Amino acid sequence: MRLKKFFHEKPKKEANDLDANDVKDYEDLIYLSKKREIKTTIEKSTKAGVTAGLMVTGGVIIAGPIGAVFGGTLGTIIATKISRDVVSMHHLLKNTPKDKRSEILKIFAESLSEGFQESIQENPELKLLLGGGSIFGVVRYMLDKGMIENEQLEKLDAILSKVS
Repeated sequence: MRLKKFFHEKPKKEANDLDANDVKDYEDLIYLSKKREIKTTIEKSTKAGVTAGLMVTGGVIIAGPIGAVFGGTLGTIIATKISRDVVSMHHLLKNTPKDKRSEILKIFAESLSEGFQESIQENPELKLLLGGGSIFGVVRYMLDKGMIENEQLEKLDAILSKVS
């Protein structure tokens, strides 16, 4: 009798477990980051670029045009080593432990709501979508339908990369 009860009981939901809507939102978040090809560790990318540039500049100062070639080569090698750990955001999201995903959703939902609230409120179609879904689904819809313009694309990229 005890075993029967054990197998028929639903497992207790942990505080950090995702429900079906959260799973869909997380999938939409991964889709957005993949579609926009957001790279994490932007600081490393910037550091790599600056290093390469400085190496070329140093080479030119020291040895003229030939120094530019050597500086560029050395700068490229160093920049490659620095930026080796740059990972795509969707890869990072996919590998996030399940117990941390609800926290990530909360952070991104807040940021996306702030960034796109005005656009959504001005468009009846988007307002209706938000009423029946989540901010992740609405932003995904906007991206797929080409409703996000250059300035908003930059805002989306900033939101997706700032939390990394």
